[in-house]
Amino acid sequence: MKQLILIRHAKAEDAQRSRKPDRERALTERGSSDALRMALWLAEHIPHVDAIVTSPARRTLETAHVVASVWHSVPPPIIEEPTLYMPSLEEILTVVQTLDSQWNRVVLVGHNPSISELRDALLGLTGEPLPTCAVAVLDLPCSEWRDTGRVRGILSLSQNPKTLP
Repeated sequence: MKQLILIRHAKAEDAQRSRKPDRERALTERGSSDALRMALWLAEHIPHVDAIVTSPARRTLETAHVVASVWHSVPPPIIEEPTLYMPSLEEILTVVQTLDSQWNRVVLVGHNPSISELRDALLGLTGEPLPTCAVAVLDLPCSEWRDTGRVRGILSLSQNPKTLP
C-alpha cells in the first residue's frame, strides 16, 4: 500500500495586495502558525514520511519546511517539483505516478484547485476545496505509484486548522 498525504499550502500574502510575483508570495503570520499546528498534528498521526514533494512557489516551500521540521529524528527530504506550480489534474497525477517506487509514504504540498482535484479524483468523489493548510491522508491500495489513479483510494485522515482542537 502507498500513502499520499496532500497538503494545501498555508495562508499566504494576498495576491491582489502583494506587489510580488505570485511565486514569491510568502506565508502570513497566521499561515506560519497554522502550518506548525498542522505539522504537529500530522506528526502525531504519521510516524514518518519518505519524502516531501512540493511546488517551487515560496508559500508551498515554506509550508513544506515547517512540515519537515516536526520529524526531528529523521527529517524527510524536500523535493521541489516545478510541475506542481499550478498544474492540471493530469500533470499532478503524473507527478504522483512517477514518484520513487521505494517510497511508501509521501507528502505532496500544492495549490488549489489541483490539490483538491487530485484528492477528489483519487477518492472518486467531489468534495469541498481544501482550505489553506488542510491535510488529507489517502491510502492507496497499490504497490507501485504508477498505478495511482487506477484504483480508488481511501481517505484515512483529514484535518484543517479551523477544526483543529
